[in-house]
Amino acid sequence: MSLEIDNRYKIVKKIGEGAFGKVYKGIHLETKEYVAIKIEKKSENTINRLRHESLVYDYFRNTIGFPKIYKFLERKRDLVFIMEFLGPNLEELYNYCNKKFTLKTVLMIAIQVLNRIETLHSEGFIHRDIKPDNFLIGVKKKKRGRIFLIDFGLSKKYITKKNKHIPYNDKKNFTGSYRYSSIRNHKGIEQSRRDDLESIGYMLIYFLTKKLPWQGAGGTDRKTKRKNIFNIKKNISLNSLCKNIPTEFLLYMKHCRSLKFTDKPNYKLLKELFIDLFKSKHYKLDFIYDWNNIARRKKCKN
Repeated sequence: MSLEIDNRYKIVKKIGEGAFGKVYKGIHLETKEYVAIKIEKKSENTINRLRHESLVYDYFRNTIGFPKIYKFLERKRDLVFIMEFLGPNLEELYNYCNKKFTLKTVLMIAIQVLNRIETLHSEGFIHRDIKPDNFLIGVKKKKRGRIFLIDFGLSKKYITKKNKHIPYNDKKNFTGSYRYSSIRNHKGIEQSRRDDLESIGYMLIYFLTKKLPWQGAGGTDRKTKRKNIFNIKKNISLNSLCKNIPTEFLLYMKHCRSLKFTDKPNYKLLKELFIDLFKSKHYKLDFIYDWNNIARRKKCKN
């Protein structure tokens, strides 16, 4: 594989690999600015998915918390995304902190994540694949501490061209992540705004409790595993799920579960739950997260 792309960018090193492709750290040959380069093998599915994803990135290109896309290339054998370079994702940062996030860090994450999803929804899109891996931290000086929402390959317009909500459908295939998926998604119900918010709730509870009750539910194949996860998820009460964590998370989940298919979530109410809790603990909104403190301590030791 050539290290140079489009005569403007050069691959520096591989920084990630997933089911769909590889991600590299690259550099702009003229400006010397770092970029992220995502390369996927070309197929009919990837062409449609990445074309859609590039359009979503382009739509939000000047929006806070959404990375800029510089180039989308359709080459002979592969497809290439060249984007704004960001830091680690929340799953990587959680592992870096030995799966221990303080309440302060979780609340700062929660407020930003809800801002991102409200912005996405306000423009008629739903994400459909909310998980820690799809939230990255900014690295540029002015964007340090800012959380970015990425990966819009599974996103969808929930508002039609006639400015109407998409119709209810209970015969849909599963879309997204087993661990963080809403109960209704498991049931085959078309996703809407409520499902993104329910997934955010599971993610925040995971950060506070280290492990969701259905983690580790195995199976001989993907279908069996998904069924086992769904059975645990649907049978556990919200009180049990939110045991030993602040009541605000229970209230959050109750709101998500109470929403009807076309309902607009009360984003203000949900954010205020976490903002008021943050204030009641007398935390300082300095965007210094647990990973910043660990990095600082390691630096001091060296």
